[in-house]
Amino acid sequence: MVLIWVLFTLTIVAFGYPRVKQAVVESGVLSLLDQATEAKQYTNVRSVRVAFASFDGSYPLSTVSQPRLGGNVYHDTFEALLGGPTQEALKQGQMSFIAPGTKLRGLTLSNKILFVDVSKEYLQSPDMQKAYAQMKQTSLGFSNVKDLVVLVEGRMIR
Repeated sequence: MVLIWVLFTLTIVAFGYPRVKQAVVESGVLSLLDQATEAKQYTNVRSVRVAFASFDGSYPLSTVSQPRLGGNVYHDTFEALLGGPTQEALKQGQMSFIAPGTKLRGLTLSNKILFVDVSKEYLQSPDMQKAYAQMKQTSLGFSNVKDLVVLVEGRMIR
């Protein structure tokens, strides 16, 4: 009885496998899986625009490729800003007045006002007005942001 069942199963598999394989290929499922895999590889990096200070006193927005660290573009943008200028930005004469080691603690957008909470290292910035201007120009790079509030360790400073 077992022998008959094994022979019957092998016969069904031998005749059915080519048809099942053809149906899967024709359905396009495999190409969709390949596209999803490729898309995941490219979504680990996001292009963001940050403002570094120029020698002429302006704060032009520079495009930076930033690994996705947060859940949204605002978070990744400020992580890139706090990370400092890229080699390309430095070659263009741009610099950062935000103290090295400043960490992003949190960020919230409410009523078109962006609240950015940073670590206490921010207070060691060599020029607080220019550091704030960098953050403000970066935040105004978003079309749905009209103002910025900076908090240090949860306390509003500006």
